[in-house]
Amino acid sequence: MIALIMALPLVVPGLSLTRHVDNQLSEFRFAAAPRLATGGFVYAAIDQKSLQAVGTWPWPRDVHAQLVDRLIAAGARDVFLDIDFSTPSSPSGDARLARALEEAGGGIILPLFRQNLGAAASDPLIVTAPIPQLAEHAWPALVDVTVDDDGLVRSFPVTEAVAGVPTQSAAAVLSGFSDPDVSRLAIDYSIRPETVPAYSVSDILSGKVAEAELKDRAVVVGAHATELKDLFTVPVYGILSGPMLHVLAAETLAQGRILKTLRIEPIAFLFAALVVTYSLFLRHRSLMLPLASAFALISTTEMVAFLLFKQMALVIPTATLWAILVAGLIMLLTERMGLSSWIAELVTAENRDIRRILKRVISDSVDPVIILDENLKLLDASETMVTMLALPGGVSRGTSLEAFAPSGMVAAVRDLQARHKQDVSRVRSDCVEFSQQTMEGSRQLELAITISSLETRLGGETSPAGSHVVCLTLRDVTARRIYEMRLKEMARVDELTGALTRRGLVETIEESPGDWYYLAVDLHRFSQLNATLGREKGDMVLKAVAARIREHAVPNGVVARIDGDVLCCALPATAGPAGLTEQAERLMALFNWPFEAGGIKVELDARAGICLGSSSLGPASRWIEAAEMALDDAKRVVGRGWRSYDPATALRHARSRMIEAEMKTALEQGQFFLLYQPQVDLSSGQLTGVEALMRWQHPGLGMISPLEFVNIAEANGFICDLGRFLFEEACKAAMAWPSHVSVAVNVSPVQFARGTVLDDVVRALETSGLSPERLHLEITESTMLDRSEALLATLHALRSLGVSLALDDFGTGYSSLSYVSGLPLDKLKIDQAFVRNLVNDPAMQSIVIAVTSLAHGLGLKVVCEGIETVEQSRMLLDFGCEQGQGYFFGRPATAQRILEMATASVARSFGNRVNG
Repeated sequence: MIALIMALPLVVPGLSLTRHVDNQLSEFRFAAAPRLATGGFVYAAIDQKSLQAVGTWPWPRDVHAQLVDRLIAAGARDVFLDIDFSTPSSPSGDARLARALEEAGGGIILPLFRQNLGAAASDPLIVTAPIPQLAEHAWPALVDVTVDDDGLVRSFPVTEAVAGVPTQSAAAVLSGFSDPDVSRLAIDYSIRPETVPAYSVSDILSGKVAEAELKDRAVVVGAHATELKDLFTVPVYGILSGPMLHVLAAETLAQGRILKTLRIEPIAFLFAALVVTYSLFLRHRSLMLPLASAFALISTTEMVAFLLFKQMALVIPTATLWAILVAGLIMLLTERMGLSSWIAELVTAENRDIRRILKRVISDSVDPVIILDENLKLLDASETMVTMLALPGGVSRGTSLEAFAPSGMVAAVRDLQARHKQDVSRVRSDCVEFSQQTMEGSRQLELAITISSLETRLGGETSPAGSHVVCLTLRDVTARRIYEMRLKEMARVDELTGALTRRGLVETIEESPGDWYYLAVDLHRFSQLNATLGREKGDMVLKAVAARIREHAVPNGVVARIDGDVLCCALPATAGPAGLTEQAERLMALFNWPFEAGGIKVELDARAGICLGSSSLGPASRWIEAAEMALDDAKRVVGRGWRSYDPATALRHARSRMIEAEMKTALEQGQFFLLYQPQVDLSSGQLTGVEALMRWQHPGLGMISPLEFVNIAEANGFICDLGRFLFEEACKAAMAWPSHVSVAVNVSPVQFARGTVLDDVVRALETSGLSPERLHLEITESTMLDRSEALLATLHALRSLGVSLALDDFGTGYSSLSYVSGLPLDKLKIDQAFVRNLVNDPAMQSIVIAVTSLAHGLGLKVVCEGIETVEQSRMLLDFGCEQGQGYFFGRPATAQRILEMATASVARSFGNRVNG
């Protein structure tokens, strides 16, 4: 016990429990010695009030520029924008903020932080910095936050190397502290956060904060709202925002509260010596004396530690001292209670119980347990051993293993024993299987072997069992192996057709590497055949098709069912690429005569996708997928036919998969944006509205066409998120335009099907403040295929809000006068396909005149798309069309450009061109 106590000063300080206790004591001292903030640092909070005032997040860079201008005008000493500016925004917004930073004269600090490239802590660090356009006019500062093992933030960096360059932290820059030899300091949490002057950014922008409150002070601008998630767990206060964390760190430096932690090891050695000496001299005294002394010592030491912290910022980790003191008290108690003899008696009784329990467990074990000594003679065994090994009778103690065990079992034990003798310090174990013939047939037995070394007794005497014992456990795994074989066969062979499964096909081809012809076959309209004949007859047809293709594939080909009604035939490619067409024609010829199913003849057509694959260029699964891609192309033909694999198609599929995978991230990162195409009154030439068009600027793929990403978004349902973004951005942009300019938004049928349109429109109107009459929704004809009550109710609800509804691309889809007359519409848009050749095509002129007459008869306005010449404009005006859009009036433009066109009356020049 004395030796243990003297070793504690080396061991205890590194224990996590000790650090936890010291942290709790430090937290108590922080709370018991509160300090006021100096007032030299001001927290400008981006709170809920500020977010509601701007209406969006991230804020446009113009807002940050206004805030910088306001703070510099008020005389702020330094301004730290704790906001991520690492990605570009709009060019005008970035330029506006860069100008504000330049005019501030270098008094603006921007954040620089490091983060892991991936989710794992071992992933390399990358530096995230402001974009160069902003960084050249500002002072970069490190804002890294390190979390301790218990999840709390207790320290902050002072100066660290970033990309090889020494960089100060934001707190060091704000407080003017400079010491290149100091990399990290503790934060003094005795400084009360509530004494730091804090103001809402919205109040600063609106001028509600007096300039005197900001003059000659360092201002930290950052997130305060819970939604922005810039929150950290800290001692004493629980949760603090990131900007407040930087303010407290700066206050720590400004107040000279650089906490110094005293090395406890020398004091702990002296303390341990005193505890041992005290315990030896007072061990025969009453226990009350050492207990009272311990209490007095703890109280006095903690009071001294508290005063040193309060007055001198000195931290004494006293938990190590109290661990040593507890060990001394335990030493006194141990001697008083005669603990050694009591433990010895307890261990002896426990050993007897353990031996009795182990004997019972071994005897009653369902899986036989066999214990052997060093010479492989029986020490003990379960009663079930006789049955498992099919022995004629019991086996007595001391019988050699060879006398009752199969030869395979003996060989496995001797092999492991030989390996054990090479290194007796290790526990050796192995698991083997062997077969055993019995009167009932062959059985598969699993044998687990464990060899454990025995400790020698005092004086070097070994156990009667020798230097080690061998434990054998037997288990009958016959039923399990049969079941596993059946499962493997079921995974390889399709139960219905007897053909291989996809997995079985891949495994079979991989066993015979080389070049193969892959032919994926789909039965045309098979689902309708199932519905007509019934599932049972359909299964018969499928089996008949699989059987005919298998006959065709013999002797070296293989056939698999890789989907519900899709079969794949793989044939050795003996003739190279030239033989692929011949194999496709031969396969298609199999469908020239009918198939028999339950006494009836069934005529079938098939489509096939084919490719030539080689194991040297990729696994079999790759070529099966290539044949399926070709089959997708073949399904687009009518009746029977086949198509070869086209690598370009694979590239298109890969591109589509990448686009689908990155849509959500692209929306979050602001890669989607809107352009607006003017809509003009044909009679006056006045700009009456715009159509909002979504664009995607991908950082790697460039500009992605809506024709490409809209179909993908509709297929996976993400179109609802894009539609919500489109509503909000379009309404917000329209608020900056004159009141006579409306905005038209296209709505996907998927949005109506999922029932999100009405809620999204109401939210966008409420958020932006746009009048409902200025919002027009354009609906395609495919939306009307499902004339459900829910759809009609949604349309009427939108009309009741005041929103206008237009039928887009009329005449190109499922045009029907019956559904047009029954819908609550306001406009009808004639597709550009009818306008493109309008001047020279009388048929198109007749169609446009008829549609215009129909629309006017139903009380609808007519909008014509795709107008590119003055002749088209004049002719459409003569036909009675009210509005038009197209490149003649303007290409899609930004919201700012539309504002310029509307305010400068540029659109009226269009009317002069039309009517002149």
